[in-house]
Amino acid sequence: MKHTDKASEALVNPMTYQEFKALSEELVAQSKTTGEEQSEEKINFTKLNQQRMKRVEKQFALQPALKALLDQRPQHWQWLVLVEAWCGDGAQLLPAIAAIAEAADLELTVLLRDENPALMDTCLTNGSRAIPKLICLDGETGERVFAWGPRPTAIQAQVKQLKAEQPDISHADLVQQVQLWYAKDRSASLQQDLVQVLQEALALEV
Repeated sequence: MKHTDKASEALVNPMTYQEFKALSEELVAQSKTTGEEQSEEKINFTKLNQQRMKRVEKQFALQPALKALLDQRPQHWQWLVLVEAWCGDGAQLLPAIAAIAEAADLELTVLLRDENPALMDTCLTNGSRAIPKLICLDGETGERVFAWGPRPTAIQAQVKQLKAEQPDISHADLVQQVQLWYAKDRSASLQQDLVQVLQEALALEV
């Protein structure tokens, strides 16, 4: 059964990708971040994320297989992304998602997780509000076509393996390793996941 996002009419503070970037830059200049928790760690992550996003934007290349599937999509699809400025995964994934949406002429709306808890709670990951979360909506019916996130399957598998091999690894070391994997991956795992998700979604459209 498909999920209908009637709450999409009441989204709090919807932004374009460029508006989200501008907000993040403004907050960094003020030594702040998004969300209620203004911890030093999250503020520092927000600053680091500025460079991460710029690197992804510079390096991103759309895979032909994904482009071919996007060309087959219904014109009325819309994408929403739930994220926060301090989120390390978001900094690696949102710029790529934005580039994909732009290449496909898809409407992309960026939302802050903590300002949209009702929507966030419709797509939890193992009971947690893990981000980023990409939601594809049918703009005509409001039905949810698919939800993806918060991390590419291949990178999450590496995280699970590392935790199993090093159960006492610190959060800081884990975050650093994940960021290294993202840098090496260059958005390939994200696009591989989206190819699979789109193949399934388009099969249902037929």
